[in-house]
Amino acid sequence: MATYPLGSHNPASTKRRLILPPRLFLTVVSIVALLLQPIASFAAGQSAITDTFCTEIQTSIMGNTIPAQNIVHSDKETFVLSKASIDPLRNEQFTELGEDNLPRMVSCKMKTPDHIREFYGETATSEEPRSCEAINRENMAAVIASLSDTESEQRVIADEQIVFDDDLTEFMGVNWLKPFDMAYRGEDGHLHIQSKGLRVDWTSLIFKLVPERFRGALYCHLIAPEYAKALILGEAHVPAPMAMIRVRN
Repeated sequence: MATYPLGSHNPASTKRRLILPPRLFLTVVSIVALLLQPIASFAAGQSAITDTFCTEIQTSIMGNTIPAQNIVHSDKETFVLSKASIDPLRNEQFTELGEDNLPRMVSCKMKTPDHIREFYGETATSEEPRSCEAINRENMAAVIASLSDTESEQRVIADEQIVFDDDLTEFMGVNWLKPFDMAYRGEDGHLHIQSKGLRVDWTSLIFKLVPERFRGALYCHLIAPEYAKALILGEAHVPAPMAMIRVRN
């Protein structure tokens, strides 16, 4: 499993560098900056859970331009039974709490870009969604940026001690709902943040025989920003992996 510290990036996304003359380089940079202004606005990350959390996540993952409803569930069972909708475009959101009532995980059920593009047009979203891991990374960056000076001095986990694991990807809801190590202390001693996604593309030939209500699904389990903050401030204990706990017991 590949892991990427907070200050690094996924090498799979690295592009070959193109060396340009200085004047041409400045011109290209200016044009690119203008073109990327909308992208910068939807990749800022979130430092707290809100009633529109999953709508913001959807925008960040795929650059969605279609307003989406966001249903916040207070009951896990109703969330489990829910399905994101294409018409109207609607997301489903649930926050799992710890024994101390601190939010631990935010789960979002959304529609895939190919389903949205087929229904609302080619400009409705980007073609390829970004990973849940990228969202975890951006949200953690937003949490760190929101710290006060006092909180920054209080930190017990530095940027270089935070590692983001690649998404665990599932194709069946029953597997996506199974427990996993969302945050744990790795063998390297660092805090590892794990995301878990589900993706069943609407237009994929692999899933053509799957009932329509299960297709076009894009789900993410994400660390709650409040929990991420508590971990790096030492207000919450970084757990050992579940497998290690089972061995000890």
